[in-house]
Amino acid sequence: MTCLARLELTVVPATVAALWLLGALVLVWVVRNHRFAGKRSFIVAFTAMLWWLAAVTLELASQGLACKVTWALAAWPAIMLMPMAWAFFVFDYTMNIRPGSKPLRRLGFVSLPTAAGLIALTNPWHHLLYGTGTRLVTEGTQTFVVFHHGPLFYAIASWLYIFAASAVGFLAYAFVKAEKNIRPFLAILILITLAPLAANVAYIYWGFTIFGFDPTSFMFTGVLIAFSWLLANNRLMDTEALGRDLLFYATHDPVIVMDACGHFAGANPAAQALFADQMPTHGEDLDRLDKIGPILAHLAETGDLESPDPVSFGERIYDVRALPIASPIQTKSNLMGWSVSLVDITEREHSAEALRDALVRAEAANHAKSEFLAVISHELRTPLTSVKGGLDLALSGVAGEISDPIRKLLTIAGKNSVRLSRLIDDILDLQKLDLNEMALDFQDVDPTDFLRETVQELEAHANEADVRLTVDSDDEPRRVNIDPFRMKQVVGNVLSNAVKFSPKDGVVECAIVERGTSVRMTIRDHGLGIPEGSEDKVFGRFNQVDGSSTRASGGSGLGMHIAKLLVERMGGSISYESRLGEGTTFFVDIPLLPLAGCDQEPARRLAS
Repeated sequence: MTCLARLELTVVPATVAALWLLGALVLVWVVRNHRFAGKRSFIVAFTAMLWWLAAVTLELASQGLACKVTWALAAWPAIMLMPMAWAFFVFDYTMNIRPGSKPLRRLGFVSLPTAAGLIALTNPWHHLLYGTGTRLVTEGTQTFVVFHHGPLFYAIASWLYIFAASAVGFLAYAFVKAEKNIRPFLAILILITLAPLAANVAYIYWGFTIFGFDPTSFMFTGVLIAFSWLLANNRLMDTEALGRDLLFYATHDPVIVMDACGHFAGANPAAQALFADQMPTHGEDLDRLDKIGPILAHLAETGDLESPDPVSFGERIYDVRALPIASPIQTKSNLMGWSVSLVDITEREHSAEALRDALVRAEAANHAKSEFLAVISHELRTPLTSVKGGLDLALSGVAGEISDPIRKLLTIAGKNSVRLSRLIDDILDLQKLDLNEMALDFQDVDPTDFLRETVQELEAHANEADVRLTVDSDDEPRRVNIDPFRMKQVVGNVLSNAVKFSPKDGVVECAIVERGTSVRMTIRDHGLGIPEGSEDKVFGRFNQVDGSSTRASGGSGLGMHIAKLLVERMGGSISYESRLGEGTTFFVDIPLLPLAGCDQEPARRLAS
């Protein structure tokens, strides 16, 4: 505490303290922003250097021999750790050693500096580091210590020289094995590693000092700061930078780099092979390049690609894409250039062309199928009408009395002819909808009157099944724009199904409910219900919901599909809710027309 109280921060210790602060900031910056092999050992070496430099600062600011020697001894754990950690860093960095658990190295990082600290702590008793001849010398305004080095000083120094020499050896080996482009960088690393050794040798043998002090710590500080600067500016050992370079040179897609003025700046091997003799030299315009020259010129002038259309070179098809290269200095115009890549989309285009051809063929086949079914249905309708007419005449007795067994057979035949006629009508309607040939006759209709009329028309069919139909409405004046004939086909189909699946003496409840800008017709039965998740089957083509009761009721499986298409053509929608064992409620929603006032024009009809 006495030594801390007697510090004098003159120009020299203040300068060294500033150097320490700079080193600390550099260490924080390296830790936060860089990843490289040997980073852990580098941090240990840098931390030891800061420890050493802090002890030097305190020694320079102290007054009296005892305090100066105390701070000199306090630096010895860092003096032991610094060269050792630097040697391991150089080994990891040059040999690209992956980080991992290295217990022996950690033991060395802890035990050897601890041993050096104990030797320094006990030096007043054994004087093996600094002998009794250590004295204080004043030259001008500067007072410094001339140390009498003991045998342990030279022993530890020799041990540390081994690590320093090992670092130089690793760098020399890496220099021999390295590619030519990285050798200048390694040569600089060798020089900055040798610099502290040279300074230490000059101090021991020739008494060379800085501010009257051992220059080794200052040289190591300079080495670490210099290496940090190299690390920030050198890309040769940067994994991310090497990966980007590899991607640029190894990709099969041509890449061209141009400056903001549209002049050639570089190209990867794929681009050089594609354009061959057309490739300009550095700084020349790119307008000579076949097909993409005008595109690049337009890009440089406007900042936009002229056309997103693919370009073809021989049998290959490319998609032109551009990414701006921004300057790291933020200015009003920080665009440095463009990276233009030609992405090979040949396979994708061939696949797309094959899909387009398949789609055209499928649409042609579907159209031919639709026309074939329409023709067949028309051809079946005429003889079927004659068959049904003949059966009706026979059953009426025009051709004479018939026996009961024959009447029964003719009745079955008549019912089946009606079913077949409905199936043909459904197929014809479906083909018209598929071919967009069904014309809808839109009219303004009162939905309540419409529903009541439709229910009345189906009451006879419901009575035959012992099912009662009811209609509930508030009789509010409303208008909808629909094709009444086709909407009656929709509602009639839903009502017919409700009757079909209702139990004997059941009730089918119909209602009109206004919902905002639309009117909803609800049709509810109390039958078996529809299983959950059956929407695709209910509204599907040639589909029926599975179940013995449903299948027993017959049907083509087209009615609800046609109903859905018709409602949607009239701007509405159809849906349902159902619970097994409780029944089903269908909803037909139709947009309302605005009511016309006494002084207003009649409401406008909805477009078909």
